[in-house]
Amino acid sequence: ITTRMKLKFIILLLFPLSLFSQNYDVLFLGNSYTFYNNMPNLVSEIATSLDDTLNPSSNTPGGWALQNHAQENSSSLIAINQQDWDYVVIQAQSQEPSFSPSQVEQDTYPHAQSLVDAILSNDSCTEPMFFMTWGRKNGDSFNAEFYPPVATYLGMQSRLRNSYLEMAFDNNSSVSPVGMAWKKSIELNPDFELYAEDESHPNLAGSYLS
Repeated sequence: ITTRMKLKFIILLLFPLSLFSQNYDVLFLGNSYTFYNNMPNLVSEIATSLDDTLNPSSNTPGGWALQNHAQENSSSLIAINQQDWDYVVIQAQSQEPSFSPSQVEQDTYPHAQSLVDAILSNDSCTEPMFFMTWGRKNGDSFNAEFYPPVATYLGMQSRLRNSYLEMAFDNNSSVSPVGMAWKKSIELNPDFELYAEDESHPNLAGSYLS
C-alpha cells in the first residue's frame, strides 16, 4: 500500500462519506422539454444515488419561451424570488435559439439576460445554468422555409449549440451541454432511440440522458 493510499484511508476514517454529501436547491425554468418524464426528479434521484440531495422545483408551462419566463410578474420571476437557489436552470423554447443569429440576438438574448439579472438580484451566489437542448430528429421542417440551416438535425443542433454557448458566455453563466450529449449518443449508436414519437420531445431514455 502506498503512502498516498494510506493517507486517503485515514482521511475516510476520520471523516465519514456522509460528511461530504451536498444539498442543492435547484429551480428548473423551461417547458415540456424539461417536464417530460419528470426530468428534474430524475436528476434528484441520480443525486440521491451519489449520497447527495437535490431539491428540485420547476416552472415549466408547455411551449414557453424565454420571453414568457422573463416578463414582468411572471410565475418564473415569482419562483426565482421565493428563496435563495443554488442553481437556476434555464431552458428556452425548443426552436427559438436555432433561428438566424440576427433573430436570436433580437428576440432571445435580451430575455436570457433579464432572467440572469433577476436570478443574481435575488441571490448573487446562485449559479444560472443554461440547458442546451437538442435538435429535432429530422430538423425543423416548419421553419426551414425561412431559415434553411434548420432543415436538418445537424443544422438545427449546430445553431442551438452556438446560441446557448453565446447566452452563457454573454451572461457569465454555465451551460449544461445536453444537446451535445444527445449528438454524441446518436453518433455512437444511431439505433438507440432518444426521441418520443413526435421526433421532438424526449422519451424516458432521452430524459435520463439529459
